[in-house]
Amino acid sequence: MSSSPVIELIREKLDIVDVVRDYVPALKKAGKNYTAPCPFHNEKTPSFNVSPDKQFFYCFGCSEGGDVFTFLMKIEGITFPEAARKLAAKAGVEYGDERSHAMTEDDKERLELKKMLKHAAAFYHSSLFSPAGEKARLYLGERRLSKTTVERFELGWAPAGGSALMDELKEKGWSRDLAVKAGLVTEREGGRVGDTFRGRIMFPILNQAGDTVAFGGRVLDPEAKPKYLNSPETVLFSKRRTLYGLHEALPQIRKTGKLLLLEGYMDVIGAHQHGVDWAVAPLGTNLTVEHAGLIRRYAKDTVVMFDDDRAGIQASVRAAEIFMEAGLYVRLASLANGQDPDEYLNDHGREEFEKKLVEAADPLDFRMNLFFKGRKTPPTSQEKAQAIAVLLETVAKQPDEILKSEWVKSLSTRFGVEEASVLKQLRKAPLPAPAEGKRGAALAVKAIPALERGFVQLLLREPALIEQAAALEPEDFTSPLARRLFDALRALPAAERAKAPTALAAEFPEDAALVMELAVTDLGGEITGAQNAAAAIKRLKRLSLERRLKELKAAGPMDPQQLKEYSRLMSELKSSVKEL
Repeated sequence: MSSSPVIELIREKLDIVDVVRDYVPALKKAGKNYTAPCPFHNEKTPSFNVSPDKQFFYCFGCSEGGDVFTFLMKIEGITFPEAARKLAAKAGVEYGDERSHAMTEDDKERLELKKMLKHAAAFYHSSLFSPAGEKARLYLGERRLSKTTVERFELGWAPAGGSALMDELKEKGWSRDLAVKAGLVTEREGGRVGDTFRGRIMFPILNQAGDTVAFGGRVLDPEAKPKYLNSPETVLFSKRRTLYGLHEALPQIRKTGKLLLLEGYMDVIGAHQHGVDWAVAPLGTNLTVEHAGLIRRYAKDTVVMFDDDRAGIQASVRAAEIFMEAGLYVRLASLANGQDPDEYLNDHGREEFEKKLVEAADPLDFRMNLFFKGRKTPPTSQEKAQAIAVLLETVAKQPDEILKSEWVKSLSTRFGVEEASVLKQLRKAPLPAPAEGKRGAALAVKAIPALERGFVQLLLREPALIEQAAALEPEDFTSPLARRLFDALRALPAAERAKAPTALAAEFPEDAALVMELAVTDLGGEITGAQNAAAAIKRLKRLSLERRLKELKAAGPMDPQQLKEYSRLMSELKSSVKEL
């Protein structure tokens, strides 16, 4: 990780706990550290730890870890200079031009891609107000979007010609290859390239930080396919990890803890225009576990409202199950009149729309309501059995045992069957797939003998104790990993020992997760504090002497040199025993 006087000053002025809490409001004190559900992967039990002493974070579930700069880069998908600039502003430190700080080639490329995408958004927006964008403006007017809303979301128009944007980018000095990497230009047959988006209304897609990372485009011609087209996956953009409108909605979501998940671009824009400014949408109706993890960072109360057609209802149910499996509570809402949310808001206003949100049902009630909707006669016994079997698949995916019990009662009451029968049938329902196990770092930690593990951990927490370990050599450790870490700790210059965990993580990237885990975990066992360091050193040395003596004995008859070594080792061993 880059370092300079400015970077060190930022580190000194900021507390990683304060920075992380801005993105993970659920962060809570737990002993010396702070814990929360991990913002980087889905989990039900908090395994994300932040150490105020060491000023870094680590997740025991996915092995992500690092300092405050790493956290911001990971959470916002930005480069080190961008993270440094943001943190400098928060710390009240003058950062200066990012060109004056070390940047990797990847960092430079990401910055150029962002500049290119920002320019493309401006180009499309300008095209919307050109003569060629007249039909697009009329369409947006028909959808009752105000000019203020169009400006706020920087909606645009991609000219119908095949190379308008490409020509513009070339004129500004950007290469064709970079435009392809940004997803703005697509390679076609025969080596030709052309604009990815042509003849479409353009929706810039922003990340949480407000950078344009991709686009969505909608055709005006009802015969053209596909109706909506998104940018391809790039180093800046992943459809599975992006929610449209999140940047615009974040202030209100953070303030209230509420999030409304709608189906598409126009729904989100229409909701914001009417003051429902906590609305976002996946890029398509398919919610992913990554989306659920992203939502969990910010919202405690999530309502899903997709279209009322068959596809929208099925997508709502799938989304609810993904939320449940991620350990989140969610409710499902429906307008029940065939209108899209933006149409409903235009016709009925915000107050009536919010009444629909208040009426949102939990996933089981939502599905039961669908089953009974429009029925004029009670269901037959066979229909009940078939419906309950399907609904129990939702119940089985609910991790909250109290809620699961309440759902069984609801099913029993609603269908008029014995609760015991529903419970018996629940045991036959398919169980959800087990969660992914923890990665190799935890296994590697456990593979180190407890005494060696505890001593290395103690040195990572209190690196000044390395001065007491002059009598130890790397060969005194049986674990190759402990040996390597001890040797690296011993070699650290005194001025760098205070940052031992981050220094070792940078030196051994393949073991970075393990180093972070050792530094934040209270492993217990042999070492419980600095006062035990001297005793631990003596015991490590004694065990090392015993191992070497056994090796000499096992080797058979000893030559004079080996006998001399054996005698010396025995003398050292006797001395060490007396000292214990």
